[in-house]
Amino acid sequence: MNKKVISGIICFIFCVIVSFGIQLTSGALYNQSLAKINQVEVNGNQQDIQATKVNGTEKGESVHLTADYRENELDSTHFSEGEQVFYSQGNVEEKKRDGFIFFMVAFLLFTLIFVGGKTGITTFISVSLNSAALFLIVAVYRNFTNISLVIFTAIYTVLSIAITLFLIDGIKKNSLQKFFATLLTVFTAFFICFIAMEFYQDEGLRFEDMGVLTRPYRPIFLSGLLVGAIGASLDTVVTVVSTLEEIELKNPTVTLSQLVRSGKKVGEDISSTMINVLICSYFSSAIPMMLVYLHNGWPFGQTVSMLLSLEMVRVLCGGFGILLSIPFSLLFFQMSRRGAKQ
Repeated sequence: MNKKVISGIICFIFCVIVSFGIQLTSGALYNQSLAKINQVEVNGNQQDIQATKVNGTEKGESVHLTADYRENELDSTHFSEGEQVFYSQGNVEEKKRDGFIFFMVAFLLFTLIFVGGKTGITTFISVSLNSAALFLIVAVYRNFTNISLVIFTAIYTVLSIAITLFLIDGIKKNSLQKFFATLLTVFTAFFICFIAMEFYQDEGLRFEDMGVLTRPYRPIFLSGLLVGAIGASLDTVVTVVSTLEEIELKNPTVTLSQLVRSGKKVGEDISSTMINVLICSYFSSAIPMMLVYLHNGWPFGQTVSMLLSLEMVRVLCGGFGILLSIPFSLLFFQMSRRGAKQ
């Protein structure tokens, strides 16, 4: 057994031990009332819970809590003995999960390091920065609601692509061509869908699921389209360009025309699978609600229209991003190689 495997096992054990330690002992750090469940009884639509207080001045005292109960857990959570829960005024609010969250984050970090080394670390950092940038954009938008969310999302798109590429590859010629190819792809795919929605005046799109929003639903949906197109486009551009760079590195005598043909072939091979990934990713979230609608007597066609119309547009936007990223990445690759020869 080599050192890398042993290190991986040690890191996994470390994650497990520390996560359980956090889950079991961090209760005293919370200001919110926390209790450990000793017994749960289900009475009709209610869970009667006997628990022991974990923090506060009354730590160690018994407390009786209640929580809603639904067998399918559609709008409630089933609680079990040994779990820690936050509560207020005798009602359970949610489970304490900080230890498990630590395990998932730490295990992801160690896996990235184990598989990718230095690149894995920069990948983790880029994910953290992208998440922080997204939350920052949303926070700023809350204070400037007179400006369309699409504008803020467009700014985030540029930042997200730049953070992902420049942090991993550094600011150099190859990363710049990926950056501009991805940027052009994302905004072109977005404007195709935007113009189509304008032309058909949103006919056939069902925004009922967004009816609970307190902001105009259309800009929020368009912003989601823009963000959704980033991942699909960026992945395809990096795959095509990186493949051609590797071919060129291994075979310096290869011609530009041969590289372009190889890039087209790579694009053809990955485009169909990438679009299928989009379909599975977007449509899978609608399956539970589809079953609810169908079992309550809704016609299949009406159910699909109600729940999947917006998902179809998201798939189309991502699909356009995947397909357009192939010619755009080849275009910027050709331009950079021709410029290098001059």
